[in-house]
Amino acid sequence: MLYIGNFSYNDDSDSKDNYCLMPCVVEAGSADEAIDKFATYLQKVRRSSDLLDGAHEIFLDSLTELEAAPEEPVICQWQKIVPAMNGLCSITSALPVVDEADESANAYAWGDDGHDHDHDDEDDYEDDHGDGGLDLESLSEDELVSSEAFLLF
Repeated sequence: MLYIGNFSYNDDSDSKDNYCLMPCVVEAGSADEAIDKFATYLQKVRRSSDLLDGAHEIFLDSLTELEAAPEEPVICQWQKIVPAMNGLCSITSALPVVDEADESANAYAWGDDGHDHDHDDEDDYEDDHGDGGLDLESLSEDELVSSEAFLLF
C-alpha cells in the first residue's frame, strides 16, 4: 500500500504566524508501519539538515492509504489555514471528493474521541473518506485546534 502522510508545524524560528505543510509518501504494509517509517524519517531529517530547525511539534493532519498508484488524480487532502485566537489553525479534509464506496483509497483520522498517534493496533484508527462538506461555522475553537503532536523535538 502507498501511504501519504500530511504533516504540519509552526516554524518557531519565524516570529510571524506561520504554518509549514509537509506531505510525505511511503510504501508500507500497514498504517502503523507507515507511521513508524514517517517518524523515523522525520527524526533523521531533523538530525541531518536544517530543514526542521524551527519545528518543535510536528502534527499528522491526515494519513491516506492507496492500494496502488492511481491512474486518475486523487485529492489526498484539502487544507485551509485560518486565523484563530492564538495565531493560525489548520482545517483539513482527507480524500474530500472520493466516494465512500471506493475501496481503492482510505483516510485515517484522529479526533477528540480518544484516537491519537500512539495506537498499537491499526484497527483503532478511524476510517474516514471525508465528504468535502465541512461546515466551518459549526466547529468550536477546540475542534479547530489539534492539541497532540505526532513528533516532539
